[in-house]
Amino acid sequence: MKRLTVTILALLTVFLAACSSHQTDKATEKVTPLKIETQLPADGVIKKEQMATIVGKKATYRFTGEQEQIRYTWFYPGQQVQNPVTQHLRVTFTDKKLEDIKKQANNAQEALQLHIEKMELAGTPQLSITLPTKWSVDQAFLVRKIKGKLKQVKGSEVSLEQGKTTTLKFRVLESDVDYYLVAGKSQKEASISESQSSGAPTTATSESATTETENSAAPDEAATADSATGTLATTELAGDKDAAEQEAAGNPSVTNNQSQVVPGEKSESKGNSEADKETTPNKEATVTFSISAKTILNNWDQLKKEKQPFVPKDGWILAPTKVPLKAGDSVYDLLVRATRDAGIQMEASWTPMYDAYYIEGINQLYEFDCGGLSGWMFQVNGWFPNYGTSKYTDLHDGDVIQMAYTCDLGHDLGAN
Repeated sequence: MKRLTVTILALLTVFLAACSSHQTDKATEKVTPLKIETQLPADGVIKKEQMATIVGKKATYRFTGEQEQIRYTWFYPGQQVQNPVTQHLRVTFTDKKLEDIKKQANNAQEALQLHIEKMELAGTPQLSITLPTKWSVDQAFLVRKIKGKLKQVKGSEVSLEQGKTTTLKFRVLESDVDYYLVAGKSQKEASISESQSSGAPTTATSESATTETENSAAPDEAATADSATGTLATTELAGDKDAAEQEAAGNPSVTNNQSQVVPGEKSESKGNSEADKETTPNKEATVTFSISAKTILNNWDQLKKEKQPFVPKDGWILAPTKVPLKAGDSVYDLLVRATRDAGIQMEASWTPMYDAYYIEGINQLYEFDCGGLSGWMFQVNGWFPNYGTSKYTDLHDGDVIQMAYTCDLGHDLGAN
């Protein structure tokens, strides 16, 4: 019996030592830092530990995958990644059974369906999709179905590059969603093609007619059907929004083409001559900043009575306003500056655990004032970062920032 006891104790000691060694090896296992370009695994998963290796880096990281000869690449600015989370980057495509989508998209010539998997976005990546064939189009739009109708995705304008292949690029602001890329010819191209095919002479009259067509073809709106030509005209697909709300949501005024190659990089407008450069004054960098409590208007019964006087009738505590952007500014710096200049009360506290400021209240409206799921959130160009305002420093001239009060953990603001 004594021998049996000793044997059991010896085996138990060996087992515990092995477990301890395994745990130590696992704890000390190093994660290989992500390279600038990474080929996605079959499941498209980039783990949290891998994303942690690019936090705050001043570089753009590319993740490339392929499905049925369609090649796609995600572009992630390292500076936007502050709170790393696992990214599910596999994208699935289909161009089958899309005749109804083409019809709804104003008789679009081409259509492609793609599915973005469910995840919490670690930034506002740009997605580039290269098709193996050339689309004979000059306009493309990103749309999705909302209540059975196609709506253009605001803040995700599509750029189009063509050669022997077709490359479409747009910014991704949400996940677990089916998108459709629809494309066709603009009225401008159709009118020129018709002129050429009819043998119209290139006289001054025909040139001015072409110029008039170019001036009237507004490229910054979604497409509708032109029953005579089947081309893309220029009428909004998306639902109605007032101008201030569109601006606060990050909807740029010109949306026909994304000038940046990757998110966060802004192109500069350059003059055609040295004289232009000398006479054009340097433009001060600004962002559009706003503070909204509109969700409270839809949840008035949950609002504490003593807080009712602090909610403006239209919900805007600060309507979209241009605020100067200085080098090194964070969203928190801009919030402090905007509220101070407008005479709006704001209270924040430093949270060591998250190494960031927590926005407690603005204009006397605090967390839980309108229900147990209420408080302040912020978005930049349509994306809701998963970290605090003082950690968001990847700001650029023309960015659109909104502080918004939520009554439902962001679901009422469109955050998923």
